[in-house]
Order: sequence, then structure tokens, then C-alpha cells
Amino acid sequence: MTKSKILLIGVIILFILVAAWFMFECPPFEKCPGTRPLSGPPPPVVVLTMVGPWDSANDWKDVSEKFNAYKKKQENGYLDVLINYKKISDQANYEDIIREMQFEGKGPNIFMLFNSWIPRYQEKLLPVPAKMMDVSQFKNTFAQVTVDDLMSDEGTIYALPFYIDTPALYYNEDRFINEGFLNAPQTWDEFKNYTEKLTILDENGNIEKAGAAFGGGSNVNRSQDIILLLAMQNNYRNGILESEISIRNPETISAIKFYTDFTDPAKRFYTWNEDQIYSIDAFTQRKATMMINYSHHIDNVTTKTGGILKFKIAPVPQFDKNYKVNYATYWVPAVPKIAPCKSSVSCYDLAWEYLNFAAKKENVGLYLDATNRASANLQLAQEQASDSDDARSVFASQVLTAKSWPRYDDKAVDKVLLEMLDSIITNDENKKKTIEQAANYAASKIRSLD
Repeated sequence: MTKSKILLIGVIILFILVAAWFMFECPPFEKCPGTRPLSGPPPPVVVLTMVGPWDSANDWKDVSEKFNAYKKKQENGYLDVLINYKKISDQANYEDIIREMQFEGKGPNIFMLFNSWIPRYQEKLLPVPAKMMDVSQFKNTFAQVTVDDLMSDEGTIYALPFYIDTPALYYNEDRFINEGFLNAPQTWDEFKNYTEKLTILDENGNIEKAGAAFGGGSNVNRSQDIILLLAMQNNYRNGILESEISIRNPETISAIKFYTDFTDPAKRFYTWNEDQIYSIDAFTQRKATMMINYSHHIDNVTTKTGGILKFKIAPVPQFDKNYKVNYATYWVPAVPKIAPCKSSVSCYDLAWEYLNFAAKKENVGLYLDATNRASANLQLAQEQASDSDDARSVFASQVLTAKSWPRYDDKAVDKVLLEMLDSIITNDENKKKTIEQAANYAASKIRSLD
């Protein structure tokens, strides 16, 4: 190549670079996208602390870095925002730890709250600024259950939802194929028939292999949620779910009986009792063919079985396919009124700006992909549901019909419900109660918590 050709190529490259420079209006350097002036101080650093009991720092890493890049731009505030997420591993004492942190002035600026906790935390929370999200936007963006849980009757929004989890039906694919089942049961009547055929009893009537890890109390993971799911389904009539469902109303009593009947040896679908091992272990050890569980147990089952167990997930059965009800649980990030802040900007406003940014459809996928969860955003949930290759598709398909059961003190209610179930299925005559006795006792204890 001659010197003249090399010179010509160099001139052309220089021309292109200069043209690009002026296209981006960069001669005043601070206008260049994603840059700061050559002279002057770097962007101020603002650190926001965030805590929660389940997520890891890595779960929030990508969306936090994207927000930081956004805020570093001159037109977006010119700030270097670091989101310092800390997992509180002591889940049992999570709320006490949060209160102690606030009492000692150590934050946090953002903390995760369980969906049923919002009513008792309202006075301690800074609501979502109306300029970021009004009532109409909230209702049009997120699933109805989050409107019921996170917004007051007056229209105050206390948190923005990122995901919704619902129980679904896990089943052993090989056992289904062996018994000639090509599809999962869609109704609870079908579930009973499947359970009967899949359960193996020895000559003495002892359970060798359970058709389903279903019907127990303490030895069934989240049996409390299964009972609440069944109660809500059974109380749902003609598209209407009563705003308050009593533990001892006829529909709920019927739901409790349906559930605990699976532990009755006299029933044709008898499959479980108090002597069975924990439901997740029974499923992963092939001692139970079906179980009802949440999406985060996908990884749990895969890990416990080394990826060998072939299992599938189907929508949870319904009493009436025309009026579906799914049970919602989820955690939401919220901004407390009291939090430390060392910045020239309002950390409260910045915290909400971050959460609003992270909850947007184009950004929340970073968090959802990291946690493998179904979106609370209606459009994104529909996209997930339509993707059959996505492990979250079944859970996403249940988001639109998800509802929650208000519980002011969920830990106390969980304990009461477990006691209720265990007292019904126990063989200890000194502890055993009829369904009506157990339900009445549970209802009175729950009422005393309000």
C-alpha cells in the first residue's frame, strides 16, 4: 500500500470521527452521552442501604448498576449511586433486626416487607411520590392483588411490586407416564383420582409411596398456604370472593375437610399421615409423586436430586375452572420514614427514584432473571406465561388470578393454622380435635391477634 493511500485512509477515518463528534453535539464535552466534563469534580457518591431476608446482593446487582449508569449522566442528576444490599440471614428475627437498625440510626434506606405486613407498617413508610406513580398507572401496570395489598382505600401507594409467587403443582414425570397420565390434574376431583392411582400401600395399609405430599400439617411445606388457597377457592362463587373469609364458615370448613381427608385411611385417596417425612424430601426422594409448592423450589428440587429427577410443573388444581383463584405471596421493597442519609440530595427521593426505575418493565427483568420469579407487571407476566420454555411460565400464568389472605401477624397465624391441622390429623387421642373444634379454636385465636 502506497503512502498516499495510507494518508487517504487516515483522512477518511478522521473525517468520520469528527462527523460523529458533532452529530452527538459533543464539542461542549459535558453533552457527550454517558460522560462528564474533563474538568471539575467527579460525580458525588451517594450510598443507599437496602436489606431483605431472602434475596442476595447479586440478585439486585444488575439493575442497581444500570441505575447507577443512568444517574451518572449529567441530565439525570450526575450522581454516583451505590445500592448497598445486605441479606439478613436471621429470617426469624428479621423485623426485630430492622427495628434495632432504625433505633440505632443505621438505616436502612430501603427494606423488604412481606405483602401482608403493609397495613401495620403504613405509619412508618414514605409512600410512593404521586409524580412517579399515580393510582391509574399503578392499576394498569400491576396485578390486581398488589392493588389490594399495597394501596390504601384513599389511593396511597406504599410499595411497588416486582414479582408474585403462587403455589403450583409439581409432579414426577416418569410416574405419570408409567400410570398413563399424559396431563396434570386440573381440578381437585381429578387430583383425588390421580392420588388414588399413584398411591402404593403395603398389605397392612401402610403408605409405601404417596400419590401426593398433601393433607398434613407440620410435615407439608407451607401447608398453611395450601389451606388458605383451598379456603379462598371454596369461598369464590360466581366470580366474587368475600372480602373477609372466616376460618370457621361452612366453605372454609369444607376446604379443611377436603385437605385433611387425604390423611384418612378410610378414604379411597388416602395418601398421607403424620408419620411421613417432610413433603419436599418425599418428593425429591420419589416417595411422593406430587406436591404443591412455590417457584423457588425449582432450584431446590434440582439441587437435592442432582438434576436427575424428571419433574414438571402445572397450574394448581381448582374447585371450579371457570373461577380460578391462586394464592399470592411476595416481598416488596419499601422506603421507611426514618433512615440515615449523608447527601446533598434527598435520600428518600433517591430511594424511590431507584425503586421506580427498577420496577419498570424494561428494567425489572434483570432482577426477575436473577431470582427466577414471575413478574408482578401485567404485560411482562403475560410474556413469561406465553413462553413454554421458561420455567416461570406456569407461575406467571397464575399472576392474574392471584389473591391474598390478609394477615396482620403472619407468623402467629401460621402457627395457629399448623396447630389446627396437626390436631385434626394426629393419632394422639389426647390432642385430637374434630375439624369443627379445631377450626373454631383457630378462628378465636386468630381473632385475638387483630
